[in-house]
Amino acid sequence: MDTRAALLAAAAQEFARLGLKGARIREIVARSGVNERMIYHHFGSKEGLYQAVFKHEAAGVKEVWREALEQAAGMEPYDGVRHVYRTYFDMMHARPLLLALVTQEAVGGWGARPQMSDDAVPEELRALYDQGVAEGIFSADLDLDVVYVTAVSALVSVPGMAGHFPDLIARRGMAALRDQVVALLMDGMTGERK
Repeated sequence: MDTRAALLAAAAQEFARLGLKGARIREIVARSGVNERMIYHHFGSKEGLYQAVFKHEAAGVKEVWREALEQAAGMEPYDGVRHVYRTYFDMMHARPLLLALVTQEAVGGWGARPQMSDDAVPEELRALYDQGVAEGIFSADLDLDVVYVTAVSALVSVPGMAGHFPDLIARRGMAALRDQVVALLMDGMTGERK
């Protein structure tokens, strides 16, 4: 038995359900079938296990995100931003445990994960937005930082909440839901504001 993998899998379920503060070592041990001392052997502490779970659940996210940004940089502004948003939605939808962990962090006040800095908007996305503003595609009076926070919030929360609306998903499908969310975000960048 790979005790490290078993602990990561069990802890991901428990942390996703209850967050760092609410999760109990005894429950993780019971789920995993691994001796408690192996948590300390592999991860040093409950907090170390939590960080390892986040890293494990987010594996590959940076690569997918970087690839999407690089592809978008070669596109027209509207298409590039839409591509980035669609990729982000799909990336989050494909990682339900990561979504739950992020939600637990948000509810818990972001105590265990680093907060995003003021320069969180990727350079490629900022360049697309600036080009779109210069070409009259995007509204010049929007603060891109606010646009980005809004987009990330929607692209994380909608896939996470989709399970609470099974009829909507059954009727439309996740791809259609993604496309409508992205269209709402994009139209907010191009539509007239009152």
